[in-house]
Amino acid sequence: MSLTPISRDELRLLKAQNDEKLRLERINHCISGFYQNIRHRAETTTNTSYLFALPPFPISRVTRLPVPEPEFHRDNMTDILRELQTLFPECIVEHANMVKGHDGKMYNVSKMDDKVLPFINTQQTQEFIVVDWS
Repeated sequence: MSLTPISRDELRLLKAQNDEKLRLERINHCISGFYQNIRHRAETTTNTSYLFALPPFPISRVTRLPVPEPEFHRDNMTDILRELQTLFPECIVEHANMVKGHDGKMYNVSKMDDKVLPFINTQQTQEFIVVDWS
């Protein structure tokens, strides 16, 4: 049996390296799911956007879920959006607070006129990851 020597400094880094490896695997798992869903939507409907509702916040942190917990998306939003922007160039890719209008459509609160905001029930807004190819 051939064992590789590990220095004290390398031992100190192993946990952080393993955690980062797991984090990147989870991000890739999320991105893969988004990609498949977005492509399916584009192939089968006339809709030109995909909205992924972030799960309600907060829920306890569990380290090894097959589907990332709500905090995972929020904690890694920058990396998730960057990967989606790479996969879907020229599309709008954003993290947005959305509210359902009386017509049943979802509207980005940050893009609403300031005069409309007092009439919005902020209790009904929800966070989404949005990819729009319109």
